[in-house]
Amino acid sequence: MNRPVHVLTQGDIENMILALSQEIEDSTYTYSDLSDTAAIAEADFKFAAARAMIDLADKGAKMNAQERQARVDVSAAPQFRDWKIAEARRQAMKEMLLSLRARLDATRTLSANVRHQT
Repeated sequence: MNRPVHVLTQGDIENMILALSQEIEDSTYTYSDLSDTAAIAEADFKFAAARAMIDLADKGAKMNAQERQARVDVSAAPQFRDWKIAEARRQAMKEMLLSLRARLDATRTLSANVRHQT
């Protein structure tokens, strides 16, 4: 079965542009918040790793660099996980923003085509 074709009007396209513009604006603020969260999580991880390294040095235990790093990694694992999750969320939002911008560009092209045809 063929579905009826809906012809887009200039008004339809302008409404699409307005909606996409609002979504981009909202997503930009979300991206900013996620970037802040990722930066804080990274700082927390680096602080925890540095603290673990200092604690190991204070103990004076004999170990090679690999073992020392492994102990630091285990000690700072929760902060590392939080940082990576926050960074993944930030990256996902960045990809969404890129997609929204591409959709907006495509909609602008539709708008120009409709204007040209009328």
